[in-house]
Amino acid sequence: MRRETKQAGAGKTALRFTSITIENWRNFRKANINLLNLAFFIGPNASGKSNLLDAFRFLHDIAAPGSGGLQGAIARRGGVSAIRCLHARTLSAVSLEVTVGNDEAPDIWRYELTFNAKKGQAPTVKRELLEHNGEPMVQRPTEDSESDLELTQTHLEQVSKNKDFSEFVEFLASTRYLHVVPQIVRDRRRQNTTGDDPFGGDLLRRIKEMPKKSRDARLRHMAEGLKIAVPQFEKIELKDDSEGVPHLYAKYRNWRPYATAQSEMAFSDGTLRLIGLLWSIREKGGPLLLEEPELSLNDAVVRELPAMFRRVARFSGRQIMASTHAPALLENASIGLQEVHLLTVGDNGSEVTTLSDLTQVKDQVDSGMTIAEAVLPLLSPEGIEGLAGSNVLG
Repeated sequence: MRRETKQAGAGKTALRFTSITIENWRNFRKANINLLNLAFFIGPNASGKSNLLDAFRFLHDIAAPGSGGLQGAIARRGGVSAIRCLHARTLSAVSLEVTVGNDEAPDIWRYELTFNAKKGQAPTVKRELLEHNGEPMVQRPTEDSESDLELTQTHLEQVSKNKDFSEFVEFLASTRYLHVVPQIVRDRRRQNTTGDDPFGGDLLRRIKEMPKKSRDARLRHMAEGLKIAVPQFEKIELKDDSEGVPHLYAKYRNWRPYATAQSEMAFSDGTLRLIGLLWSIREKGGPLLLEEPELSLNDAVVRELPAMFRRVARFSGRQIMASTHAPALLENASIGLQEVHLLTVGDNGSEVTTLSDLTQVKDQVDSGMTIAEAVLPLLSPEGIEGLAGSNVLG
């Protein structure tokens, strides 16, 4: 019988998202999710997995210096009309609420943000509430009625206003989204010298920025995993070229007496994705959002990802949330039902249900099924068997 998941080690004291509630956000009229240190979001195509992760990115964009605050976060997503759920009714404002804490105190911080926009006008805050241990620290709009201009910004993004709750602001800003695109890692034109690139343009720079002694030690540890996952893999190191641009070089065993070295330009997509994943989960920081970490990886490797995530989370306390389409990932016995959240599509938008709340799935897993076996029928679109016979070629 699968035991319910308990957090351990450093994860008990490190801050993490413990719940999120969204209303009129993208695919969702309303959804409420309780979160542990690991969370996996599953569902059919276009059910809203990426948009759910984007709710956390949205809060990051508001809080992170230089990201443009609320106005920048909304504009980056195409405006309020693009964010608002198509199924929204009379109450059309968009709302996000999160609690942040740990296992012992799951709601050290509670933040609620509601915003909307009238046609032709800038989006404004309709409600902003921040509580610390139940005590209000921000409550807007105030009784003396702030001006519309003041309500175009949250207090999170205003340095003059957020000094008393800088810990919470820094936590949101520490959230990182990662979806490594091998072509971007290889493209020197996309290699960032500053800033953050969730698609891997900053990967080599981030590796280079670590002190050499620590960097070499981490690369040696990574090489042990890569030796298992990548055939003939021997070692990996970082070196600058003649122009000072960093490159990863891997050595592979072959018939020659010495291993042959290749740069990231010759790495397979799967190898580059795995390197980006292994490096990023070991970095210090806040919650890590992963978009389909299984891409380009062999199923045997994918099955081990949850156990690897758990080991890292146990020692670093870093929360990891991932969207996935991979049944292989859900075959890992270490995953708890409370960690997997199923997205389903209905007439009123998408809904989210944690697997531990689904009696049928719980009974099937208790009887010996893997989570993958229990939920696979729930992920298949209705009538999918007719796809092969449909007149797709005209």
